[in-house]
Formats: sequence, C-alpha cells, structure tokens
Amino acid sequence: MNDPFDFFRVSLLPNIGSKRGRALLSAFGSFAELLRATESDLIRIDGINRLTARKLRSAFRSERHEGAIERMTEKNRSAAAARGFSFLHVGHASYPVPLRNIYDPPLFLFCWGELTDEDQAGIAVVGTRRPSDYGRRVTEEFCRTFAEHGITIVSGLAFGIDTVAHRTALRSGGRTLAVLGSGLLRIYPSVNRGIAEETAGQGCVLSELPLEAKPDAVNFPRRNRIISGLCRGLIVVESAVTGGAMISASVALDQNRDVFVVPGSIYNAMSAGPHSLLRRSMAQLATSPEQVMEELALQPAASPKQQPKPVVQLSLVEQQILAQLSEEPLHIDDLATRSGQPLSSLLTDLLQMEFKGIIRQLPGKYFQRGSTHAN
Repeated sequence: MNDPFDFFRVSLLPNIGSKRGRALLSAFGSFAELLRATESDLIRIDGINRLTARKLRSAFRSERHEGAIERMTEKNRSAAAARGFSFLHVGHASYPVPLRNIYDPPLFLFCWGELTDEDQAGIAVVGTRRPSDYGRRVTEEFCRTFAEHGITIVSGLAFGIDTVAHRTALRSGGRTLAVLGSGLLRIYPSVNRGIAEETAGQGCVLSELPLEAKPDAVNFPRRNRIISGLCRGLIVVESAVTGGAMISASVALDQNRDVFVVPGSIYNAMSAGPHSLLRRSMAQLATSPEQVMEELALQPAASPKQQPKPVVQLSLVEQQILAQLSEEPLHIDDLATRSGQPLSSLLTDLLQMEFKGIIRQLPGKYFQRGSTHAN
C-alpha cells in the first residue's frame, strides 16, 4: 500500500463498507489500480455482485473525469497535517487491536491525541443524556475508581452520562477516549469542545468520518460499534428501552463484549433499559467498580493514581449543617429543624456550601453531601 489514504478514498465509493473496502484494496493494491478495474475484475471480489460492480464502474468514470474523491482526500490530508491529527488505517501497526478484530472495523480513524497499549483494556461507560443525580454519582464513582487504577474510559462525548464519564476520568488523572459521530473539525455537541481538547491531551478523540462531517443521525449507531469495539466491557448506567446506550449494549454483545448495567429505581423511566437487559439475561449486574474489574479480569495498576482531594474550611454553622447531611437527600424543612437554623439564613449558608462543593442541591429543595472534603 503506497498511500495510506487509499483507505479514505475507497470509503467514499458507493456501497463500500469495511469488508468490501479491504477486499478491493487487497485485490488491486492501490486506489489508482482499482480505478482501472473492469466489471469482470470486480465481480471476482468476494462481496461484489454485478449490480455493485456496475455502480463502482460508474463512480470510477466520474472520478477520472471530475476527481471529487481526490479533492476530498487531499483536503482532509492537508487539514489533518495542519492540526496535528493522525491518520490510522485498519492495517496500521498502531490501529487498536480489539477494534481491528470486530466484524466491521473502520477502514480508518482520524485521531486527535494519542492511543496507547493500555487503552486496549478500556471500559466503555454509556447512558442517557438526561441522567438523574443518582446516575451522575454512580458514573463519577465508577469512572474515578477505574481512572485511579489505570483503566481507560471510553465514551461518546454526548450530553449526560458520556460527559460525566469523560470529565471524571480527566479530573482523576486517567485516560479517556471519545468517539465522535461527526468529524474532528465538527465537535458535537459544541459545548463539549473543552472536554474534547482536554481528552486530546490526556487520551484521544477519534472519528471514522471526514474531518468536516456533520453530526447526522445516521452516524451515531455506526459510532457506537467503535465505542464497544475499543473496550473490554461496557456499562450502561441509565437508559430508556430504546436509544443510543441500548444500541451500544446490543452491538457490544454481538462483538462478544461483557455488558454490565447499574440497577436503578423502578420509579425512574431511565431504569427501564438496564432492567430490561437484566430480565433478558443480556447483561450482568454492576454493583461496584471493583466487581466490574474483577469480572473483566482487569489487573489494576500497582499504585492507583490517587489525586489529592480538595479540602475546604467550614465555619462552625456550616459544620453543624453538614453534620445533619448524608448521602440520602434531606428536605430543607427537615434540615432547618435538625440544624436549628432559621430558614432565611439557612438558605444563604447552603448556597455558600454548594459553591464550595460540600453539598449538592437536588430538585424539590432536597440536599445531600457533596464530594469535596472539609475541615
């Protein structure tokens, strides 16, 4: 293969996916030689019938006259070089081995950041775009523990659980991989560009699409096979019975990956998906990050990457308020009674404590302890 970008070129042909693309390049050696193929040459290739061969011949004629594929290729090659993106084709030595071994691995990946050998024992964490506070807390706990033990966290950079997973990995000093359903120059959602930039410095952002590809709906189911293909196991935190997380779980099972689900409240609609997987014996129950690591036979790092936990000073009144709170939500009226603080001043104190990360406010004026340590 003289030009690695031949994998990019062949991906732009009609009706050509991973298997056919690899077969064509293997048979003809280069895209330039492929353009000279006759119909009889093409139908000798496994997976190419006469109708597909005729469509390809039409595309070849168009390319020889107009050169649209070549212009697109050179545009992406130049843009990738200018921005420091790497290009990995499916035969490249650095292409992730677990992903190469799925049924339909991407012909190529544009990468913003760096892939390492340790990423090949990653865990994917996916879920709803509208997580409950419980879902966020569980995601934070699991991802923080994985990151501290040197396990890479894989997700899709979407709102909700994906965002929490990436952000927690980054804050915990761990590695994370973000797989896009758009091109690297069209980060979606755009508000997560900051997370993408951090990920590029502490992991990798990947896409199998041209650099300026829009986040069209058809891209995301295909994106999900890469998320599960990169990992050893996949965890669904919260999801409805349909949606991207459930597609990821189904694809992961097809790829012979272990699927785990976090149990949720029967009163939460976002528990329906995980509970459905459990009822149908399609997933294992995940009760702790340690249990998941044990089930996947992942050897944690010898010295967990412990990050110093923030410590803040509290006033005497704030200490009295904090003493009444736990992981269980407590309504403000009950908190006022227990702490003996007037409701008016209690609201002010709680706001200051929330700014410090000591407590969390939940819908309905309920409060619970946060993750920051206090003196």
